[in-house]
Amino acid sequence: MKQLWQLGNILSLIFALVANFLVGAQILGLPSINQISDKYATLLTPAGYAFSIWSLIYVFLIVFVIYQARDIVKPRQENNLPRLVGPFFIIASICNGLWTYVFVNEMVGLSVFVLLLLAGSLYALLWRLKIAITDPPIKTILCVWWPLMIYTGWVTVASLVNAASWLESLNITLTPTIASIVLIVFAIILLILLIKRNVRELLLACIWGIVAIGVQQMQLLGSQRVVITAFTVAGLLLIAVGVHAYINRKSNLLARLSKGR
Repeated sequence: MKQLWQLGNILSLIFALVANFLVGAQILGLPSINQISDKYATLLTPAGYAFSIWSLIYVFLIVFVIYQARDIVKPRQENNLPRLVGPFFIIASICNGLWTYVFVNEMVGLSVFVLLLLAGSLYALLWRLKIAITDPPIKTILCVWWPLMIYTGWVTVASLVNAASWLESLNITLTPTIASIVLIVFAIILLILLIKRNVRELLLACIWGIVAIGVQQMQLLGSQRVVITAFTVAGLLLIAVGVHAYINRKSNLLARLSKGR
């Protein structure tokens, strides 16, 4: 059964990669994601460069699926990761690939549901694997924790942006005040996550997206309120991550590497 989960995780990621490639390269004759994103742009839409984080995410995810399948030929009892990952990663990968097709076909409301299901699956993985609250080997941190936390962080930001685009498609436009309040509430939720679950890498991915929101408004000479709020929120979150890392410096990756753990 474990081998089936391992194979399922590999195939589902391949599905996501192929789906994103076909849509991104416009091989299916559909509009690009950027075109639809621009059509339903809001005050929370990040600058285009922010989406380059997907390259890093997919590299990490490839490392992750290889790591979880490292004993697929000769199963070893100590590798329980595929069973723990179970259906959640498969659901997340299917949603990843499906979202691209749904979004470029301007089914924006459905795309929000798909992305929320993707985010929910990833958070379920964080909780089920007890990510960032246990003391695993370094290879688990690099091959499991980092890929899933960075992935989850960016999908969290993307869900927020996608929801705003859906409202725009319904002719409900976010005002600068509402957009600023959303960013502040979002930051508070992230701080709670940091305190409760130690997910620094997740926050870093979110900070990347929040900064890009400010950059976009600055480039477009848009809302100064959103620019100031985005940069302030991102700065405070970055400080919080730094303080958290310092407080927990004895257990961070560099300290563990120096100890050979």
